[in-house]
Amino acid sequence: MENHESGTRSARERDGNTDLAAEATASRGEFVRRAIVAGGAAAAGGVLLAGLPRLASSAPSARQDQRIFNFILELEYMKAAFYREAAEGGQLDGEALQLAQVLSRQEQAHVDFFRRELGNAAGEEPTFDFGDATTNRDRFMESALLLEENAVSAYVGQGANLTRARMVPFGRIASVEGRHTAWVRDMLGRNAAPLAADAAKTAREVRAAIDGTGFVTS
Repeated sequence: MENHESGTRSARERDGNTDLAAEATASRGEFVRRAIVAGGAAAAGGVLLAGLPRLASSAPSARQDQRIFNFILELEYMKAAFYREAAEGGQLDGEALQLAQVLSRQEQAHVDFFRRELGNAAGEEPTFDFGDATTNRDRFMESALLLEENAVSAYVGQGANLTRARMVPFGRIASVEGRHTAWVRDMLGRNAAPLAADAAKTAREVRAAIDGTGFVTS
């Protein structure tokens, strides 16, 4: 049993490193965040949400790409910070620690990738307070599931609104986020693939779920 478990973890880590390398070299794509920075957070956030298409319904444009990328980047900022703090906190062990370490690297690769694509248009990273969600294993796992599932729903909801050139790199990273979700669900003893198709969420629905965590403090 121990050898099997060790082999499973090693295989997952190899897969994680392979996916990370693919993300770091993938053709240009975008994942980005709303402008929720001190001194105008509410107004800036309202403009971004109002400017985003509800689901796959608006004619694609470069300007719309930028809004969608900045919305998604916020999720990537949060996840990268969340897993980094969990990996470095010294309170997790076993597969939970491995999850935090692998996803920390991959989510940071996503952040770097999309900031590079957005250039000066990239939103700034908010400040976060994760409380004990990065040190208490049960809270860590449930928080990881919430973040990953909402990220996947955001990608599904906005992917078809992108211009054609942006769809492929967007989809390449979205598929990795789906694998993250499956890994977390498996660790929680839940069906890793409960649905034949993932649900789409609007930007407002995703925002409500993220705001409900209380993790964003800026």
